[in-house]
Amino acid sequence: MSEWLPQRLPEDIEAERALLATCCAPGAETAATEVSFVLTEEDFVHPAHRAVFKALKSLIEAQLEVNSLTLKDALDQAGDLARVGGFTGLVDLLSAEEVGRPKVLADLLIRKRKLRQLIRLGAQLVRQAAEEEAPPDTLVEQAAVDLFRLAQGQDKRGLEHIADVARDAMENLLDRLEGRGSTGLRVGFSRLDAITQGFQPGNLIILAARPGIGKTALALNWLLRSAMYHQAHAAFFSLEMSKEEVFNRLLSAHCAVNLRSVAAGNFDEAIQARLLKSRDALLELPIYINDQAAITTREITAMVDRHLSHANHKLDLLIVDYLQLLSSPDSSRAAKQSEATRIGEISRGFKLLAKDHGIPIVVLSQLNREVEHRQGGRPQLSDLRDSGAIEQDADMVMFIHRRMQPPADGQVEDDRSAELIIAKHRNGPVGSVGLYFEGEYARYREMERATDPGQG
Repeated sequence: MSEWLPQRLPEDIEAERALLATCCAPGAETAATEVSFVLTEEDFVHPAHRAVFKALKSLIEAQLEVNSLTLKDALDQAGDLARVGGFTGLVDLLSAEEVGRPKVLADLLIRKRKLRQLIRLGAQLVRQAAEEEAPPDTLVEQAAVDLFRLAQGQDKRGLEHIADVARDAMENLLDRLEGRGSTGLRVGFSRLDAITQGFQPGNLIILAARPGIGKTALALNWLLRSAMYHQAHAAFFSLEMSKEEVFNRLLSAHCAVNLRSVAAGNFDEAIQARLLKSRDALLELPIYINDQAAITTREITAMVDRHLSHANHKLDLLIVDYLQLLSSPDSSRAAKQSEATRIGEISRGFKLLAKDHGIPIVVLSQLNREVEHRQGGRPQLSDLRDSGAIEQDADMVMFIHRRMQPPADGQVEDDRSAELIIAKHRNGPVGSVGLYFEGEYARYREMERATDPGQG
């Protein structure tokens, strides 16, 4: 890629020397600790400076005194002493002029490093486009992800005084105590919202069930109600159904019209009027749909970033249907990793996406077939298919339990009762909510009774 890069990249070698000399001086432990916390080896261009910074950081982490002799020993143990010109070269490096505000130099090095990364990303994109290494859409998506990560940066938040933390925490707490709302997004199911206090920003929520039980219908109900009642900007990624099928389900749930009957020609002008009225209402909602079948978490992340830049409003809810259908990058497939490992990487990717963007992400998942052979068929956490990492990454795990087998096409089961089991709730109680499934409308509603939440 060197032929695509400029001859000289942004750097400041003298600033690197001055910063290291300042941090390695006697009595500079506090400054050295702060600098080692915000910088990485990549912030230094000169190989010798990188080696010294690495040694400095190792001494700080080991809580050892920093001086020329301890640095020499750390460099020697790492096999890097020759890179700085031996002990003589180290002493010469540390003799540079010290500065009174090392944080200023640290910020300068971070800025230079980000400029270098921007140049490399631009050169990489130019090379890939010129050599037609991948389709344009793929290159754009990857560039968007890389630029977002660069924008987020490697900047780390230091220790915050409890007074600073308390402001937002107490404001949210008082709002909830005074009935002004919660920190989470409510999804229009009163007892579920009471248990969860809404889906919390940054949370990964797993909704699992066996095929045909209705997990897609419930997830779409959450999306529809959060958009209707709270104007939530909500996105639905459907890896199984087309976008038209997703819209039809939302339409049916909104107007309580059986679309199968409509498709068979069993409707009159009154039903047509209801359909058109619901269509107009849906068009006003901030709902977004993607039905790309072969999609990765990286591509979903890029779409979320792009929505933020284009709509100037971040998403409030993201739903993915469903986990096991997600694709992995080519590099992961080439490694021939196990399915459990692959699914674990995907669930971890969604947890990072939720946390980085501060939004709740609901991911639908299949259950193992073992649940079908258990007495009563009640799901439990060990039934999550393919990976225990799903349970580990999730902040909340919910199961839909229906005692009846899924009906065949065109049939309606007698027992429509269902149970939404909250089996894991990292920040609140577990419990269950009674549901009633209206399959012909692709709709769930709460039963008149529900079990009391337990303690989680």
